[in-house]
Amino acid sequence: MPRISNRTGVVLVSLSLCAVAAGVTTVNASAAPNASSHGRSSASAQSSLAPKVTHTGTGPTGYTVTFRYKAPKAKSVRIEGEWYFANPYRLSALAGTATETVATPGTLPAQWKPGDIPIGSPNSSAANWPVVSMKQDRRTGVWSYTVPLPSGTFNYGFYVDCATSDQSGCTEVADPANPAWNVKNGKVTGSVEPVSQVYVPSDPKFGTVDESWQAPAAKHGTLADVTYPAPASVTPAGKNYLAVYTPPGYDPKRAKAYPTVYLNSGGSNELDWSTQGSVGNILDNLIDTGEIQPMVVVMPNTTGFGDSTTYDTFDANVVNSVIPYVEKHYHVSTAASQRAIGGLGYGASIANSFLFDDTAEFGYYGVLSPGLHGNYVLPTADQLTDDQVAALKKVQILVGGGWQDPSHYYHASEVATLNQVGVPVLPDYTNGGHEWYAWRVGIKDFLTKVAFFPPLAG
Repeated sequence: MPRISNRTGVVLVSLSLCAVAAGVTTVNASAAPNASSHGRSSASAQSSLAPKVTHTGTGPTGYTVTFRYKAPKAKSVRIEGEWYFANPYRLSALAGTATETVATPGTLPAQWKPGDIPIGSPNSSAANWPVVSMKQDRRTGVWSYTVPLPSGTFNYGFYVDCATSDQSGCTEVADPANPAWNVKNGKVTGSVEPVSQVYVPSDPKFGTVDESWQAPAAKHGTLADVTYPAPASVTPAGKNYLAVYTPPGYDPKRAKAYPTVYLNSGGSNELDWSTQGSVGNILDNLIDTGEIQPMVVVMPNTTGFGDSTTYDTFDANVVNSVIPYVEKHYHVSTAASQRAIGGLGYGASIANSFLFDDTAEFGYYGVLSPGLHGNYVLPTADQLTDDQVAALKKVQILVGGGWQDPSHYYHASEVATLNQVGVPVLPDYTNGGHEWYAWRVGIKDFLTKVAFFPPLAG
């Protein structure tokens, strides 16, 4: 049986700014020291150590976040957070090529300025983010670190007693005071997510962008971690995992069946989109504002199917196992025109493998940061048959990613190929690297500009 968790969020008003953060404490700098704490952990002691987002009203961003980790016997605790920054228009190059990657300065939060975006340094397809030492309060055994952050969602994790300077050989762990939604009383259902997230509101006084579409919304959908039969799965054998989002007010008996999005990660677990990608919050907000219709979103674990260099096994699993399971257990349409598929990185290549070889299964395709993954090779215009082109013209496509993504040249080549054969495609590039900052923007654009709008016949 799936474990179902309603994601929680709390709204606290701070200097007339709506500061919302799930699993964190949000306070005004002048607030009483006993400001209420709201976390996802059932243990109040752990909850009190959740990240504290403070509206300081001072530069550079108007907000600070204090992270804490209790480890009385640890000799060192370091925190890694997605907070290197750069102003994209001050970089030596705007977009990467097949032979040259955009160089980034690795600006730290204290030097953040309006216009800066989160982007790794060195800029690559790896998660290159700053790792800094935390300070311990020997009386309480709590390690802490305070950093100013602009608006948005930031992933972070801890390294405890890591002996190497580059974290090699060490395991990053999530915040026990701010765990993933599939953790209850310390027990995990499905895959383990190694990082946690914190959302920081915007203070327009300091030029931070309004990212409230990523914040916990007033009305919450539901996330469930589901184990489904998967004969093709090797690890675990004969079964695998899905994270399934159902919208606020989901009604299994309503007259109209829900459309479905199948959203694949970058060769990783089923939790990535709903944790690092904050997709549950994004969906909640877009549904609440009427920008998208209520929908069911299915996020498969893309690992465990043997050789990840080939797509045949996983694609067959989607068609023969995932879709039938979802359509049996959820009130969703069985029409291909009411199914969308998307993904990032390796997951984008999965979407491409359906787009170019089996368009009959989905009506909408969101391809984010595709690249050279496994043995999938993007066809050139002269390799596409007339039948393939005709099939491509019957679906709707978004191809996007970060301008500074090292694979940007590949994104652009896919758009050029589709244009060359007369297939409509929405190019969707944003300033950013090969990272969640850009993919959150990409999935928002796919859902609001392409998926199920306008509807296809069928």
